[in-house]
Amino acid sequence: MVLPWHQIVANEFTDETEVAEAIKKNAPIAGVYYLPFAQKDHKAGETAAFVNALPQGYDPGMIKQLVIQFIGDLISALIVICLLSQTAGLGYWGRVGFVALVGVGIGFISHFPYWNWFGFSTPYVIVTVVDSLIAWFLAGLIIAKLIAKNTKKITTGGIHRYG
Repeated sequence: MVLPWHQIVANEFTDETEVAEAIKKNAPIAGVYYLPFAQKDHKAGETAAFVNALPQGYDPGMIKQLVIQFIGDLISALIVICLLSQTAGLGYWGRVGFVALVGVGIGFISHFPYWNWFGFSTPYVIVTVVDSLIAWFLAGLIIAKLIAKNTKKITTGGIHRYG
């Protein structure tokens, strides 16, 4: 892991083996589980959890996940390029800032509900949003250069004035 801060905002179970056995026993199929399952069953002070259980485990080699992540990142970058191509008159740093702002939006929109509804910790959400900002800022440095080559065609060739 390049930046270890995701580990810093996570907590370690006191007995991982015991927790893994409990999850495997009570979550027989892979998926998301809520504890309690229904809000009406929850009483103040009782343990609550939001768990993505993988009772059969996963491949720690990460090759498949890296390939899938790359494809998802590429699709995301193409969406941002489409958005950015609609902005006329922005200089290089304006385009970088636009892409970085999209990154903050992605991080906030996707993780704020976890904080609000499922009690994810504030440090976890902040780290995730900042991680998204950094990733999209770095992507913006490249995307803004690529779009710059076509900006004149988009901004001057596509505007027609009627008088």
